[in-house]
Amino acid sequence: MLQNNERLDDLEYKSLKIIQNPNGYCFTSDSVLLSNLAKISRGDKVVDLGTGSGVIALLVAKKYEPSKVIGVEIQPKLADMAKRSVALNKLDDIITVINKPMQDITKVIGGGFDVVLTNPPYEKAINNAEASEIEICKSEVMVTLKEVIVTASKLLKYGGMFYMINKARRLADAICLMREQNIEPKKIYFIQPKQNKDIDTFIVAGRKGGKPSLIIPKPIVVYNDDGTYTDFARRIYNK
Repeated sequence: MLQNNERLDDLEYKSLKIIQNPNGYCFTSDSVLLSNLAKISRGDKVVDLGTGSGVIALLVAKKYEPSKVIGVEIQPKLADMAKRSVALNKLDDIITVINKPMQDITKVIGGGFDVVLTNPPYEKAINNAEASEIEICKSEVMVTLKEVIVTASKLLKYGGMFYMINKARRLADAICLMREQNIEPKKIYFIQPKQNKDIDTFIVAGRKGGKPSLIIPKPIVVYNDDGTYTDFARRIYNK
């Protein structure tokens, strides 16, 4: 099951394990936070755009009991790791990983999905030539923020929900693009590393075809001053 340089990590939730390669891209707490703040109902059909090694798909499948989760990943090595993690956790009946560009994925899986989640590349691409696995995951080498949101809108049924985590500096871009694609922002969670730090990340929840009405809860503070998780973060991360 494991290949060269790969390791098996414990997701610390319902015995889930995930295969990762420390020499390549490894998931961050952002994916875990997104998975735990999304509202998904039992039996929902879900798409995870840019699934990477499959962490969001795995957590969503176990936490919410959807009928189907499709993870879309353009990088073959990451898609292969995700597929093996799905098999390892015996979730093949729920999760399907597809190694395709997300821009064309509706041609493969159609639409009508209840929920689309994404932890997309945060940074603008500077140099697209010979980008590494990590650079492709972190910057818009293979897909732009606009393409992510356009794809999400095509995938969602009317009334379906879109969840995305991104850096605070991309908030204006995200809201404008979501409204452009008929996804109305309904709730924005702002995330602070510590109480005395600026907000650096947000999670936005949007409804396709929704009416304007936005809720902004109190910011989520992840760490105490001593570096331990806050009580709220512990509940979110299932610690």
